[in-house]
Amino acid sequence: MIRRPHTSICGGRGRCTTCRVRVSQPIGQLPLPADVEEQALARLGAPDGIRLACQLRPRKGVFVEPLVAAGAGGIAPAPRETFGEEKCVTVMFLDVRGSTKLAEHRLPYDVVFLMSHFFAEMATAVEKARGHYSNFTGDGLMALFGMDGDCADGAVGALKCAADMLDRLDRINQRMAGELETPLAIGIGIHTGDAIVGRMGPPKTPILTALGDTVNTTARLESMTKELGAPVVVSLASLTTAGIEVQVRIEEIQLRGRSTALQAAVLDRDALALCLIHEQSDLPA
Repeated sequence: MIRRPHTSICGGRGRCTTCRVRVSQPIGQLPLPADVEEQALARLGAPDGIRLACQLRPRKGVFVEPLVAAGAGGIAPAPRETFGEEKCVTVMFLDVRGSTKLAEHRLPYDVVFLMSHFFAEMATAVEKARGHYSNFTGDGLMALFGMDGDCADGAVGALKCAADMLDRLDRINQRMAGELETPLAIGIGIHTGDAIVGRMGPPKTPILTALGDTVNTTARLESMTKELGAPVVVSLASLTTAGIEVQVRIEEIQLRGRSTALQAAVLDRDALALCLIHEQSDLPA
């Protein structure tokens, strides 16, 4: 056995491709990839001869070339906890509609005052629903639910948070009626699935956040709220995880960058409230 250092962020479970190697010979004598390796290589679009070192079990000596050097990009071999943990979470993205127009005719500090008040209210809604306020982009935010490991409670919490946000938005618009030409409007996307959760970002200022297809899908659901003319778009995966059995219209939504449509519910305030009435969770309101 040659104990050669190499990058393997997922800890040798075939959940990443950082340990990939090029096998120069003899390729034909290698065992075929198992499902987990085959799926990872297919997602990467790897050509013939590329394998995952953590999954490859050659029966004879082979010549291999690591394709990601140990320590590349400042990443040294380390336990997978360093790079986050894979878990089921419910992700929420929120965006303020018309934020560019909002700032166009206002002094910068007036915009800061208004948006600070808005985000304080939205952050309180996230906290009450036992979510984690991950980050914001100036006119939007990302929140995570189910961080304690209970995926069902996380999905329910995200739905309750969305309803609370819409209520708080109404109150903001009432209080700020004299300051706003038109009421503030928001779009919310919610999706549940596996993601890599951990402290990421610049080494000196990391934040607790999530990465993965679940996160990307949620962001695209949020962007569809404007096109679909509804404040909330929730994936069927989130409704199922939350145990929502009430009949709401499920649509096949084609998201940008995805080859297949995603099943989701396009909800107005009344439909969202109907979902929560039938929810049997003991999560505090």
